[in-house]
Amino acid sequence: MDEIKPFRIEIEWTDSEDFLFSCHYRNISSPEDRRLPEEVEHRFFPVMARAMGNVLRKLRRDHISFPLFLVALAFEHRHLLSEIDQLLHALHSHLRNQSHSGSWSCYVSGETIKPSSSSRG
Repeated sequence: MDEIKPFRIEIEWTDSEDFLFSCHYRNISSPEDRRLPEEVEHRFFPVMARAMGNVLRKLRRDHISFPLFLVALAFEHRHLLSEIDQLLHALHSHLRNQSHSGSWSCYVSGETIKPSSSSRG
């Protein structure tokens, strides 16, 4: 992983305020820029999705009750930090196994993801 370095983080929100967190990385010792196919994981992080939804609303200049947002954040900071830690742990686990440039993405949802009927055995 010492040769693999992240260089760009992207956050893309959906209409439901869930978001896609993407990290692009490259192998700093390899002159070639061969990219591996992007992997997308799905994670349920309700506190992070709610906090990022508030960030999105502020970016769009939509009204949020800022004092209530801060109170909620104060009460849920332990859960938020835990969810951030889990997201970064998943990213680092992926990077440890890479030798070429690529991307890793995680779809972060505030609601549990229900398996589709076609994926059941």
